Amino acid sequence: MILPLQTNPPNPANRFLDGIENWCESFNRFAGAFFWYMKFIFVFILFAVGILTLVKMRGIYRIERTKLAKKEASGENMLQKPRLILGAFYICMGFGILLNYFTYFLIIILDPLPDRFLFDFVNFSGSIDHNAMNRIEDINAAEYPHEKSIYYCVAIASFGAILDVVISIAFIINNAGKNQRKVIGQLMGGVILGMLAGWTTCLPLFL
Repeated sequence: MILPLQTNPPNPANRFLDGIENWCESFNRFAGAFFWYMKFIFVFILFAVGILTLVKMRGIYRIERTKLAKKEASGENMLQKPRLILGAFYICMGFGILLNYFTYFLIIILDPLPDRFLFDFVNFSGSIDHNAMNRIEDINAAEYPHEKSIYYCVAIASFGAILDVVISIAFIINNAGKNQRKVIGQLMGGVILGMLAGWTTCLPLFL
């Protein structure tokens, strides 16, 4: 009598890991589409902030011309130059992000800054292999889907930090003289998040 061949049952752990990798592949496709959308949304935000800043500056200038008190007018004039510079800079930045040249510029000037401390905190004991750390710090060096997913998660945090800093600076300049505690707190939070996740982590994904 010939007994049927017995095959080893699938390992539940392997099936779970395969499922995780499949999920990471789906997440990576989502993250790639997310940054494609966010590039154009970010450009729109920069254009909107720049244009609104210039429009607000023009409105304040008209109000100043109708004021009788020269001291009050001269006090407001001190804010015109920063608003003009900020509005023009954000509009130029929007064109630069859209056409990629300002993205390259940001990568060059921000890359020397000390950041990406999050990876140092993860590998605080030094037990993680150097090659493994390099694969999650550089998406081009990643070999497995979960390594790219880790990079994308950090890149989303990096983009959030840049967005916080950009919007906070605009609020501070456009609302000078008002209580800025909340906005300054948001600015500090953006700086801390940028130091942790890295200022340039998300920028290559806009190219």
